[in-house]
Amino acid sequence: MLPKVIEDRLYQPTPVETAQIRNGGQNIPDVGGRLDPENPILVMPQWDFFDQGPIAVTQSNRFSYIPAHYHSFIELNYVYAGKSRQYLDDQRQLLHPGQLLMMDRGVQQRIDYAERGDILLNLLIKDDQTIRELIDGLNGSQNLLTRFLFNAGRQGFNHDNYLVMDLNRDPVAKQVIESIIAKGWQNDGSQNELLTHLVEALLLLAAPLVVKKKTDFVTATDDPTVQLVAYINKHYQTVTLDELAAHFGYSPHYLGNKLKAKLGTTFKHLVDLRRLNVACNLLQRTNLSIAEISARVGFDNHSSLFRLFKKELGMTPSTYRQRVTRPKHLDKLAEERGTTGQ
Repeated sequence: MLPKVIEDRLYQPTPVETAQIRNGGQNIPDVGGRLDPENPILVMPQWDFFDQGPIAVTQSNRFSYIPAHYHSFIELNYVYAGKSRQYLDDQRQLLHPGQLLMMDRGVQQRIDYAERGDILLNLLIKDDQTIRELIDGLNGSQNLLTRFLFNAGRQGFNHDNYLVMDLNRDPVAKQVIESIIAKGWQNDGSQNELLTHLVEALLLLAAPLVVKKKTDFVTATDDPTVQLVAYINKHYQTVTLDELAAHFGYSPHYLGNKLKAKLGTTFKHLVDLRRLNVACNLLQRTNLSIAEISARVGFDNHSSLFRLFKKELGMTPSTYRQRVTRPKHLDKLAEERGTTGQ
């Protein structure tokens, strides 16, 4: 458990969370970045997080959704309490207390509405130099986590890897991540060396605790699947299987089977998920009409977007927008108390 003084502050609504409560759950951006309606996936910049050192600890905002984004650093999410519903590269994930998610920079992340009791803490690792120092500090020890970081620190490699670890299976590993949080919480720079050693310990302890992974430790230029998905993500508005096959020199039938075997899903589903994720961001962050958003993501009519939302999310685009701006599960206790504590 974290010290009570820290735990109490984790539950205390921050100014951003208070603003989101008062706005009925509407997301209030608290980092830099500009929204491009043609490709509305932001990249979280480094300069918002690393004033005091190359390893930082933050808390994810509650009482709203976090739109889809990438990172310019390595991020680990630790569920301290409650739950965290996320989409990683458009795939649903549900994280429980004690679970730790580790993401490379190329993973697109979107986080569903977080209630008062959903405490998600973030461990951020700044850059390739920090990664090299962490690996060097382990004196050659190799496991899945060190391989993950080695791949993450190399240019030109595939960077859409992620790992999910269940730290409940090792009380020492759980104690280490919570020690990192306690020492990194509002760090003034005096804890940097200790944080480095604690993260090194975590890398050794957590490797056997991986319960889910997406890893492809190859160069992006050598793995055709990486190139195929990158092309789909870039041209999702208009791409067809015939066009994709012609661009990469395959027959459409062979390529469709290849995607199914490698990724476990069809070409059409990959395109649909990309369109869905972009549409969700536009619904959250713009005032564009449903018809305009449907056209932006490549549909000829808005009924196609309607069917996609019903199939994947069980609701219409309009209902999704209402949930984003006025979540039906908005925490009543926080709404009543505003910025008061527990």
